[in-house]
Amino acid sequence: MWLIIFKFTRWVYQTLNSDVRPWQIALGFTLGALAGLLPLGLGTLVVFTLILLLNVHFGSALFSFGAFRLLAWLLQVPVIRPVGEAALDIAPQGPIVAAANTPFVAWLRLDYFDVAGAIAIWLILALPLFVSLAAFWTRFRAWMDKRLKNSRFMKWASKVWLFKGLRYVFVG
Repeated sequence: MWLIIFKFTRWVYQTLNSDVRPWQIALGFTLGALAGLLPLGLGTLVVFTLILLLNVHFGSALFSFGAFRLLAWLLQVPVIRPVGEAALDIAPQGPIVAAANTPFVAWLRLDYFDVAGAIAIWLILALPLFVSLAAFWTRFRAWMDKRLKNSRFMKWASKVWLFKGLRYVFVG
C-alpha cells in the first residue's frame, strides 16, 4: 500500500515539474478514459497508438485508463450496454452496417452495444473532462510554484538531511 502511495506521489511531483503542457496532460487523461471505457481489444490498441502518436502525457493516460477500466467494469451492464443499445437504435443504420462490413473497421466492433455505449459516454464526458483538467493543472501548477518556491520552510527543509532523504524516497 505504501509503495502505491510513494509511486503516486512521485508521479504527481514529476508531472508538475516536467515540461509537459497542461493540455497534453488533459488530452492524455481524456484519451486514457476512452481506452478504459472500451472493452479490451483492437479499439483499445488503436487508442493507445493514438496516444503515442499525438505526444500526450503517457502517465496520465495510463492512470485514467486504470481508473476508467475499473469504472467500466462496474458500470458495464447497468449503464454502458443500455446506452450503447440506445445509441445504435438512434444512429442511422447505413453507416453502421457499412462500418461493420468494412474489413479493418469491422475489427473495432463498432456495432457492439458495449463499444457503442463506451464511445457515446466518452463523447459526453470528453470535452468537460479535457477543459476541467487543463484548467486544474494550469492553476495547480501555478499555486504549487508559488507555495513551494517562496516558502521559508521549504528553503530550510532543503538543507536538512532528513528531508533530503524523504525527497529522494518520494521524488527520486
